[in-house]
Amino acid sequence: MQPRRTPRRASQLLAATFLLTTGFPLAPVFAEGTQAGTSISNTANVTYRSPRDPGTTINATSNTVSVQVAEVAGITVTASGVTDVDGGQVEVGDTLYYTYSLTNVGNDPTSFRIPNLARVTGPGTPGTLEYSIDGGATWTAFPGSELLTNTIPSLANGIVPGGSILVRVPVTIAAGAQANDVVSVTLGDTPGDAQNQARSPNGGDVYTVDNPDGTPGGEVTGAPVNGVREASSTAQATVNQTARTYALATLLKTRTGYTPTGAPGPGDDQISYGLSLRVENTDPTGLGITPAPLAGTTVNGVAGSNILVSDAIPLGTTFVSAVAPLGWQTVYTSSAISIDANQATWSTTPIANPTRVGFVRTGTIAPGTTVTGFQITVAVAGTPASITVANIGQLFGSTPSQTVGQPGVPVYDESGDQNPSNYSDDGTPPGTDSNGDGVPDALPDTDIDDGFVNTPASPETGIDSGNNNSGQDSTPTEGGGEASVFTLNTPVPAAVSNGPDGAPTATGPSGTDNDDFTNASSPVPPNLVAGTNATLDPAPVAFTNTVLNSGTSPGNIVLTPQPPATLDHLPANSTVTITAGSSSVTYQYDGAGNYTIVSSNTGGNPIQINNVQPGQQVNYGVEVNLPLNTPLSTDINRGFPVPIQAGIDTDSNIATIEATNLTIDRVYTGYLRTVKESRILPGTGPAPTAADSTFSTTQKTPAPGNVIEYRITYTNISEPQSGTGNIILEAEQVVIDENGVSGANNTNNWARDNDGNGIIDTSNIVGSAADSGASTVNFFSGNPATTGAVDQTGTTATTDVTRYVNTVTGIVAPQQSRTFTFRRRVN
Repeated sequence: MQPRRTPRRASQLLAATFLLTTGFPLAPVFAEGTQAGTSISNTANVTYRSPRDPGTTINATSNTVSVQVAEVAGITVTASGVTDVDGGQVEVGDTLYYTYSLTNVGNDPTSFRIPNLARVTGPGTPGTLEYSIDGGATWTAFPGSELLTNTIPSLANGIVPGGSILVRVPVTIAAGAQANDVVSVTLGDTPGDAQNQARSPNGGDVYTVDNPDGTPGGEVTGAPVNGVREASSTAQATVNQTARTYALATLLKTRTGYTPTGAPGPGDDQISYGLSLRVENTDPTGLGITPAPLAGTTVNGVAGSNILVSDAIPLGTTFVSAVAPLGWQTVYTSSAISIDANQATWSTTPIANPTRVGFVRTGTIAPGTTVTGFQITVAVAGTPASITVANIGQLFGSTPSQTVGQPGVPVYDESGDQNPSNYSDDGTPPGTDSNGDGVPDALPDTDIDDGFVNTPASPETGIDSGNNNSGQDSTPTEGGGEASVFTLNTPVPAAVSNGPDGAPTATGPSGTDNDDFTNASSPVPPNLVAGTNATLDPAPVAFTNTVLNSGTSPGNIVLTPQPPATLDHLPANSTVTITAGSSSVTYQYDGAGNYTIVSSNTGGNPIQINNVQPGQQVNYGVEVNLPLNTPLSTDINRGFPVPIQAGIDTDSNIATIEATNLTIDRVYTGYLRTVKESRILPGTGPAPTAADSTFSTTQKTPAPGNVIEYRITYTNISEPQSGTGNIILEAEQVVIDENGVSGANNTNNWARDNDGNGIIDTSNIVGSAADSGASTVNFFSGNPATTGAVDQTGTTATTDVTRYVNTVTGIVAPQQSRTFTFRRRVN
């Protein structure tokens, strides 16, 4: 059983409180992905019983409370590659195009103001800036000293093309440039190329301009509550080196569901798949590639230039349904499976029995963007006794072209691994690479697979055995993807499935149904610091599991705890209580693989659920109580697993369990690890040492004028979703409170006047407080730091920022890591 989520009304009140402290209008700022103007209402439905009549349920319904989501402006500028018009190495006289993606990350349509200038460092001369609204197919020169763009739709609106435009800066390498000279170009002007910051007016800023009220396209009346936002980004090229720019896109696919029909055999059973598309903003190939946006390509039968995600209907199945993410359109083809997906003829009109189903959208997707929500469901055709279903997803697009009238270099990827754009495990690019720079020149037809698995039992593509896109190439230079494989068999008389709540057929990281899991966390009290070997006595944690008689005969199901795969991963003296109906049995674990029953109301026998019919599901409870002196999970980087075995007996001979199945209930003692580091930047002071200028947890020695940059890294260390049907731990409503005038014995004193000279020891650097993801940063001044403030700088607690409160938008997923940084100048 998962911890109860904070009710929606509580989150609304919390958001409203933050806004009041900053002086904004009383309107909650929800996730920037929520469209401005959206009305959100909440009605509480309550049930209760009278002690005089405990068998009667009484219902009550509250009044409806409504709020309207505030308009929030947002912009990111992402360096998206450097292209040498002449190709080859960068030389004197060459013209380079430095390309940037500008994206509306707010929740309302907006315009961007872009100056016709960029800051160039090194031997280069900039020319007139150009922009493209069609993914690089055409470029238009800025008309004067600046460009005020047309409306850029919000990503929240789902308008296609949506979200971003491309801007490029032509730079000519100047005479006298020497080998290894670096030519840097910055578009915009923010400290450290910060993204989506409150604008601090400077010449050269790239910033949002709110559309006039009444502008078509969903413009919300009024100004954004967070004001004008700006961003900047820097790209580099090196003289006598090759400029490498390419779109690095990764298509990911997992099996997300399996629905049996209940009839004998797997016929008509349904299998669901989820796909996602990640456009990389760093180069995982190790080849020094500058990641570019992903642009479209020609899709036969569909107008315009489109990005295409394609999925072939697997052998032995028929198409049931598809769901497209917001802003994408589902397309269908009946072209023979022998015709590659990028050569097939597609239609936006649904057709009967398609050979492939796909999704398309125009425009570009900026580096650092992940698109989720692609769903496809198929059904097993006919009445086979058993069947293995295998398939693989494919992605087609291009790198934006820098030459008008010429297509960009094609981009192609297959699902099943983490390598982008079909690069091999050793970094070998797909297609031809005539100049050996690691970037393909073209993708020959011989490099495009038809995406259809001809031999599902032993796929010619390889296998993603964990159903988590962790497949490996059969040879380091092979490239390509790996198929998702699922085998369905006719039920046998004695079979049992045991899994998380409502998902008895869940599968785990191994791709089997013997390591599926439910994760939950006990509460952690304050002041237990990670990394100090702190321990606690955790509160008991409750789980709900579901067991299914997946055979054809009625049977009795027996439930028992099992030792974990690594015996000491569950501490000695842990207790495990299993309950079903009115029965309960409590076991104590010795840390070495043995359980002893310490209490029960079953006469010392294991829990037994009698006469479970074929296809019948039954829930049961598990309670795990870890002992005193249990370490923090964030210190040991794992939870504490308790495997629960379900066995079935169909002949009333309890001594001969005929089939078993495991599920794992895993307890975490906290799962969001937080590490704080610092580094010293020069500022107006002396150059710091190499050790001091690197982020670390060690003590630093800044001088007056230096800048201290603090970085808080917060990581969800829990087990990710690797399989189907598992219950994972997500961190939501994360709030990071950085208070510089609090703590016992002045432990937080970076905003105090420790030396008593009338000036606080460090001052805020305006615009420096930022999260690596979406968040709301609120500022406070004073001592105590309880007065709402703006992002300001001063030399006293009243005129400076003495506290930052960073409220994280959305969730932090398992294995996801994010950072919050801010800077302070040493006075």
